[in-house]
Amino acid sequence: MSHETSSECRPVRIIGAALVASVLVACSPEPNTPPSSAASGDAANTEQAVDPAVGAAREAVSLFYTALAKLRPSGAPTPEQRNELAPLMSMELVDLLQRADAARAAARAAAPMEKPPFTDGDLFSSLFEGPTAFTVGEPQTGAAGEWRVPVTLTHSMGAADTKPTQWTDTIVLREESGRFVVTDIAFGGQWDFANKGALLAGLRAGLEGQ
Repeated sequence: MSHETSSECRPVRIIGAALVASVLVACSPEPNTPPSSAASGDAANTEQAVDPAVGAAREAVSLFYTALAKLRPSGAPTPEQRNELAPLMSMELVDLLQRADAARAAARAAAPMEKPPFTDGDLFSSLFEGPTAFTVGEPQTGAAGEWRVPVTLTHSMGAADTKPTQWTDTIVLREESGRFVVTDIAFGGQWDFANKGALLAGLRAGLEGQ
């Protein structure tokens, strides 16, 4: 036998006065229970805390390091490598890398037996050999609308008895054409012969010497 519940009272033929009280209770509608204000407040606070710019900044940095891992440029990127990286970088950085590539080609043509500038090593990290893995940190807003994103970088030789090298560089982002692009990298490596300072300054200094 099935039973249906309802908030409406139906006429009931009552036998015996003792059943009246229980029938009245059964026919009374249940009080409305308002939703928890604390739960609603938590959901609202969570929605307010989500900043789309933070996600966009993290994605821009992740795409940049993923492309570097794929291309593995040595020194200034070649024209083909630069074309793939260009959508992820500022126009200023692309221009400096193009000039560095041109300076390398000119020096190689002028003195084929000598090593030209911007030839070896990873220009985009503190370590000459470059990273083998990366972890994007929490983006922070900076001056003049820039964003700074710390990135934990690891270089592993693959040998079980070799301790990986780990350090933190900081990517500087800004918006161009409605999207985040990499405009500079602040190097954080503390060992001897690490790249020091920042990428833009290093490129400018190298070009001035040519």
